[in-house]
Amino acid sequence: MELRTLAYFRTVADEGNITNAAGVLHVTQPTLSRQIAQLEAELGQPLFLRGHGGVELTERGAILYRYACDILDLATKAEEEVALPAHALAGTVRIGAGETRAMALLGRAMKAVHERYPGIRFELRDGTSAELMESFVKGFFDVLLECDVQPHANLNALELPVRDVWGALVPKGDPLAARDVIRPQDLEGRTCIVSGQGAKRALTRWLEPSAGRLNVFVSYSLPLNAYFLAEEGTGVLLTYGGLVDGRARSNLCFRELSPRLEARHGVLWHKTMPTRPTQVFLDELRRVCDEVEPGE
Repeated sequence: MELRTLAYFRTVADEGNITNAAGVLHVTQPTLSRQIAQLEAELGQPLFLRGHGGVELTERGAILYRYACDILDLATKAEEEVALPAHALAGTVRIGAGETRAMALLGRAMKAVHERYPGIRFELRDGTSAELMESFVKGFFDVLLECDVQPHANLNALELPVRDVWGALVPKGDPLAARDVIRPQDLEGRTCIVSGQGAKRALTRWLEPSAGRLNVFVSYSLPLNAYFLAEEGTGVLLTYGGLVDGRARSNLCFRELSPRLEARHGVLWHKTMPTRPTQVFLDELRRVCDEVEPGE
């Protein structure tokens, strides 16, 4: 498979229509149809279901689409780094990040870098640290902001001087809202909405002294959708404070967990030589972290 063929395939999948994709790619419709047919023949599998309204991916086509996106993105990254003139300081820093208030520190560093080097751009992909780690290890990100940072012998790490506090979001009329803090025994018999990653690590540690277990009704990746579930009374939402609990006209209130549970965050990068734009960003991030006031 050639990169050009994969690019044709991805564009057809994105457009859902071969004629529209041909226009985007500036090729004729017969040429594009022939390229897709040859790719299907090469793989021995139909990649699209054809209909009067357009095309949609088959099950095997969806598998190839995921790989095609990764391959094409990595090829673009390699081309940018190799083609960059020796004297230039420009390019893209690709960042994978979990959702945390610590992202504000990265934002300060990104802003300062852009002011000094307008040719440096940033590409951010959100998700849980566990979801993003595989892509980071494969080289699709230059930097990973890992929530509840773990030791990694084969990676460089910079711990960020901001910690998030775990708590529960509950409706203001809920009996839990009358408590100053939420203890493990307070959640007995309650359905909970819990981060899949947090349930496996941080919240498990929090429950250990009481030997309790959470009744996890819904697990989530990022908290905004979970917030809407909590507003509907689906369950008690366990999340970091300050992420979604400051929304206007919310009927939810935040109560910290007790014993207090804090999450440490860190930025990871590979031990191989980072790209020059990435190194500039990391140097600026260190400076930002050094200037953080205690308790910020």
